Amino acid sequence: MEQKRKRRRKKKRRSAAQKFGIFSAVLLSVILLFLLLLVIGYFWMDSHGRSAFAQKQEAVPEQMQDFSVSENDAGKALEAGTLRYNGKTYAYKKDILTFLCMGIDKTGEVKASSDLYRGGQADALFLAVLDPEDKKISVIGINRDTMTEIKTYDPNGLYAGKEVAQIALAHAYGEGLEESCENSVEAVSNLFYGLPIHGYCALNMSIISTINDAVGGVEVTIPESVAKGGMKIGGRWYGSEWKPGDRVHLEGEEAYVYIKYRDTREAQSAEARLSRQKEYLQGFIGQAKTAMKQDMTLPLKLYTQVSPYMVTDISADEAVYLAGQALSYSFDQNDIYTMEGHVEMGEIFEEFYQDDTALYELILQVFYDEVTP
Repeated sequence: MEQKRKRRRKKKRRSAAQKFGIFSAVLLSVILLFLLLLVIGYFWMDSHGRSAFAQKQEAVPEQMQDFSVSENDAGKALEAGTLRYNGKTYAYKKDILTFLCMGIDKTGEVKASSDLYRGGQADALFLAVLDPEDKKISVIGINRDTMTEIKTYDPNGLYAGKEVAQIALAHAYGEGLEESCENSVEAVSNLFYGLPIHGYCALNMSIISTINDAVGGVEVTIPESVAKGGMKIGGRWYGSEWKPGDRVHLEGEEAYVYIKYRDTREAQSAEARLSRQKEYLQGFIGQAKTAMKQDMTLPLKLYTQVSPYMVTDISADEAVYLAGQALSYSFDQNDIYTMEGHVEMGEIFEEFYQDDTALYELILQVFYDEVTP
């Protein structure tokens, strides 16, 4: 398949702390899913939430059809949401719900930025996908350095056209609130061939320790990739005493260190961190379920604690509907996907170029059913 976009390299600014690697998409997936899907689940708003999402589920990823027809399939008219690819017919799952979740490189409570270029970069982006047909949750991690078209604005807030840059910068163009999130939603949707996105959530990342402790901490096995180092937070070192193979119950800042630490001097350090985060997520899910059984008000407590650090367009009634759906859905490490591609060194920082064919086929796998023509 031919590349669907022409790309050019573009500079981006990023602090040393960001280069160190602040959250990956995988970590935030379960944390935000629990916040969004379990919150206020004991109220009465399920019916209204279902109706609200039904209206949002009318769209289909139209760009998928533009790139789908192979030579042997040419000339065959198909209805919206249905396509032919490599001799097979696929239909978009119209009941599926997709949410963009972002980890923003800011600490403290969410505040509007007076500087248009300082809305905060999205250092972690992922799509959380709820599939009611298969009763499962899937998570697709998006490399924050993915080179794609994003909207840009001048210092006066006027639209300045689209440029090819790291997708993390889409959130930076804005006030750091709804405008920044909507800019990111559009960029991700276009990257994924016009994929409908039914809601978004952006979280300032300093809240991870609070969430970890709210469920009673998470137990993990220390691998070599994090035992080598540790991090200094608030004048204190965390994780420096860890040894490979140790079984550790993470509390407070330890959780932040475990899922954040990355030695960029080491080859494949991103993959090693991703492996740690997958283990953390599995532990977090089990611990959160246990904590919920002991305290049914936990979701509301978490929501109250996290709200000052979060921007979302998912309403309370929609969250209730999602809670009722998602609690019975399956989710494991095999449901976590990452984009294939290659990294090139730009003028200053790394740039990730996705494999368009692999991305297209991943979308087919998660969002489509193969059907008999």
